[in-house]
This record gives sequence, structure tokens and C-alpha cells, in this order.
Amino acid sequence: MTLGSTEAQPFTGRFVAATNRNLAAEVKAGRFREDLFYRLNTITLRMPPLRKRKEDIPMLVDSFLRNSRFGGSGQQIKKIDQRVMDAFQNYDWPGNIRELQNTIERLKILAENNEIRIEDIP
Repeated sequence: MTLGSTEAQPFTGRFVAATNRNLAAEVKAGRFREDLFYRLNTITLRMPPLRKRKEDIPMLVDSFLRNSRFGGSGQQIKKIDQRVMDAFQNYDWPGNIRELQNTIERLKILAENNEIRIEDIP
């Protein structure tokens, strides 16, 4: 199909949606469309916030260091100071995994000598 085409084209796809709200309660309160809730609600996964599963932080940091979202921006980090990892695990991450990911991206860009040091953390 070309952009602006008026011909219908078959499409097969899936939607993945995430929220921090209880959508069933939102439907009951009239703040979320019931029909849309039942269309989206095939499988529900409940994931606690990052502050309640801090044991995941080292694995997530490692993954974010290896896989940049920005196509190779920043540098290859070879070392993270243990004080940095301790600071990450003592922080509550109100922005959840996305905040951690953005922090790692920023540190990859700003770090000197392929190492993230405690002094690099904002």
C-alpha cells in the first residue's frame, strides 16, 4: 500500500498496551470505555514497580548498556563503579524502568574513559 492510497489492504497485527491504572475500576467509574477494555483485555500481566523489585536493576542496567535505543549513540561502557550500582539499587525510580533506561542512555553519552563513576550521576 502506498501513502494516501484509497484501497483497503489486509493487515494482521497485535496491540500491546500498558498502564499504571486498574482499568476494570476505571470502567466501573465510567472513565474508560467498556468495549475498548474488553477488546484489549486478552491477557493481563501485573508487574510490580521497579522500586519493589530492585534485584532486577543489575540485569536491566547490563541490558541497557549493551542495547542502545539510539543506534550506537554514546560509547561502549566497560566498567560501572560499584557505588553507582549501589546508588541505583537505593533509589526508588519513580519513573520506573523508563527512568532507569534514560539515565543509562545519558550516562553512556556523558561518561568519560568508558566508565560510569558515581560522580557522573546527576
